[in-house]
Amino acid sequence: LIQAFFDGKELCKSINPDEAVAYGAAVQAAIVSGQGSAEVQNMLLLDVAPLSLGIEMAGGMMQTLIERNTTLPTNKSQDFTTYEDHQTFVDIKVYEGERGMVKDNNYLGKFTLKDIPKALRGIPKIKVTFNIDSNGILEVTAEDQQSKQKSE
Repeated sequence: LIQAFFDGKELCKSINPDEAVAYGAAVQAAIVSGQGSAEVQNMLLLDVAPLSLGIEMAGGMMQTLIERNTTLPTNKSQDFTTYEDHQTFVDIKVYEGERGMVKDNNYLGKFTLKDIPKALRGIPKIKVTFNIDSNGILEVTAEDQQSKQKSE
């Protein structure tokens, strides 16, 4: 299956995953400490999001905002709306994982955006923003575009 994904290229089976992680950590330590050869000092290591991050939509679907392997730091926003008529609040449930349904992903937490002006479903415009800083800290915010009501 993996070989087919890489257009039939032969896989290297001699690499121990634990050794690969240890090697990467040693290279990063050498770069941070200023030790090692010029070759090591010229390496550029990029942090990436190990799993996709998103929120729960109607029906338990996962809406991904940050894809797996996105380089960090990153900031992504997307507009959403209400599911029912005259909703005055929205629960934002945050998940990580690759599956289409949130029940199959890892729940990270939730918060509530309150005091949304009453309107028919689909009318309110709610901007959800995922921000991951250079230390890997995730901050999620939601803001109603009409009332400017904001929650984290």
